[in-house]
Amino acid sequence: MIRNRRLFSVILLCLLVNILIGCGNAFAEYAPSYNYNYWFESVAAPAAYEATKIIDGKVIGVGSLKEPSDIYVLRNERIYILDSGNNRIIVTDKNFNLIMVIDSFYNNGHTDHFLKPQGIFVADNYHIYVADTDNQRVVHLDENLRAVKIIDSPESELLSKNFQFRPAKVVADKAGRIYVMAVGVYDGFMEFSPDGIFTTFIGANRVQVDPIEYLWKAVLSTREQRSQMVQYVPTEFANLDIDEDGFIYAVSTDETEDVVKKLNAQGIDILRRDGYIPPLGDVYYTSDLGPARLIDIDVTDSEIYSVLDSTRGRIFTYNGDGYLLYIFGGLGNRLGEFDNPVAIERVGDNFLVLDKKTGEITVFEPTEYGRVVNEAIRSYYHGEEDKAAEMFTRAVNMNANFEYAYGGTGKAFLRKGDYESAIENFKESMDRKNYSKAYILYRREKLRKYFPLFMTILCILLLCTPLIRKYIWRNIKRIPLFEKETIRYPLRLVFHPYDEYWVLKYERDKKVNLIISFVILALLSITRILQAQYNGFLVNYTNLREFNSLLEILYIIVPVLFWCIANWSLTSLMDGEGTFSDIFISTCFALTPLILINIPWILLSNYISAEETTFYYFFQSVAFLWFVYLLFVGNMTVHQFTPSKTVGTMLLTVGTMGFLAFLCLLFFNLMQQLVSFIFTIGREIMLRF
Repeated sequence: MIRNRRLFSVILLCLLVNILIGCGNAFAEYAPSYNYNYWFESVAAPAAYEATKIIDGKVIGVGSLKEPSDIYVLRNERIYILDSGNNRIIVTDKNFNLIMVIDSFYNNGHTDHFLKPQGIFVADNYHIYVADTDNQRVVHLDENLRAVKIIDSPESELLSKNFQFRPAKVVADKAGRIYVMAVGVYDGFMEFSPDGIFTTFIGANRVQVDPIEYLWKAVLSTREQRSQMVQYVPTEFANLDIDEDGFIYAVSTDETEDVVKKLNAQGIDILRRDGYIPPLGDVYYTSDLGPARLIDIDVTDSEIYSVLDSTRGRIFTYNGDGYLLYIFGGLGNRLGEFDNPVAIERVGDNFLVLDKKTGEITVFEPTEYGRVVNEAIRSYYHGEEDKAAEMFTRAVNMNANFEYAYGGTGKAFLRKGDYESAIENFKESMDRKNYSKAYILYRREKLRKYFPLFMTILCILLLCTPLIRKYIWRNIKRIPLFEKETIRYPLRLVFHPYDEYWVLKYERDKKVNLIISFVILALLSITRILQAQYNGFLVNYTNLREFNSLLEILYIIVPVLFWCIANWSLTSLMDGEGTFSDIFISTCFALTPLILINIPWILLSNYISAEETTFYYFFQSVAFLWFVYLLFVGNMTVHQFTPSKTVGTMLLTVGTMGFLAFLCLLFFNLMQQLVSFIFTIGREIMLRF
């Protein structure tokens, strides 16, 4: 007996451990390494980077770093670490061997010091620009650590009289123009001439306005209330970097899709956002942490740039077109995780991540997968398409979820003339533009091959037309299915609605009409399911992994029922003559054009190019307008309304449908809360007794 109890206890413990492990996996936010696909889903991906070592001040030989705030790498040779808490700059080589410590500089013959500097930039001639925040100035030092100029009190009509200059980040272009991100400045970056004179603001973020709040502020509130409300101002930038061509890359902390910008000399955002998702970090997030908060950006060669999310400690890398390449990092205590990351830089292909809280620099080196992806992007950027295709193929072999790489291999097949393989790869990468290009060439190739055969068959059919009419078509028409009135009548109603809707209500058997109505609803549901699964790639935006046939049926049936209920409720009060069954029958018969037009296009949509999708959408519009027209005629005939009264009734019906939908959502929400309340009470009773 005791042995059985022990065995039972062991089995129970194993089951409990499995359940806990399963729950942990179920609630895991992401896989250890992941990416996002076309459908905004997080998918597993090989690690592109791995942490290899941690560098702190003791390793360098300068003692502990105290709240370091920035890091800069010059030409992959020197690393400049801004040790803000100790008011100094530590300079090392790329292997972190100490070169010098800058804790003072010469300013007009006197020794000067920094005070809590927050940003650093180094030009190719070894001139250093420091955002000396608490001293409220920007310090420009030459290669001998002598002050070239000090920007401390900018003056301009664009600045308010009580403006306090507190620079946080700084960069400079090859012409010597200085761009400063200052604390409390919402008008963009401050641009200074090479002489240190403030010239203008560039790149201000757009003001984000809540429409409801704006309506309240502009119309419904008094002048005294408006004076006490918060003013709408653009969001501040969080950081900036500059590439070799002088374009400024910047990140801001707002929650829009343009949190990352690429600014030209006029301050216009020219960043390409052609990827599946805009460059904004994680797509999905929990309510307790909120969205990504991008605080730093680093741009390297070939328009590759990386952004740092301080909320989750992750680094996201994108190519120049805005496609997400890889993600790594995180918050925690393990190697490769951080407490408070504040800055990122690159030494070659290695990443340096500066942690302000621990005063450490984590070095990340690329894995084989990371090296292949980087090389593929660089090769494609420099026009080395053969090498890029080879690298993309290797990337796909390592990561089948990397959809962007399929586009690279597709372009290689397209260039080689293997259009069928190009089509398949572009389809995998969800690249409809290049898919269309490849398909046009593939279709042209097939037409050249089979055109003589096609024309021969067509000529034979034309010559045999009399025989076909006499022996084949006559027999087809004699098939009992085509002679049945139940099949022919809906088709006749579509083309002669005024006469046939009258016959439908007053002369035909209502039971037969109801059966036909249910058949039409079923056919429309089947048509919608077939469209979702078999429509051509260029017009099909259905995620088949989340496709649910039952939901598609509900999307057809529920609106029809809502329409009938709402219309019957209104027309009963407006002296309408139609019963609920009359409304249902007339509505279902009006759906016939959606079936007649959409079924042929399920096949045709697979043989059109992007330019020809106009015809598809045109016929979709024709089908919908035809349906609305039949619905109008049917509603007018069933209720014996005038045309104007019918239009008004239909508009009110649409409004009533919205109200019914709101009531249903409210009901289900209340039921959900009631069930949750009952479960909570039951759990409390079980815990207490």
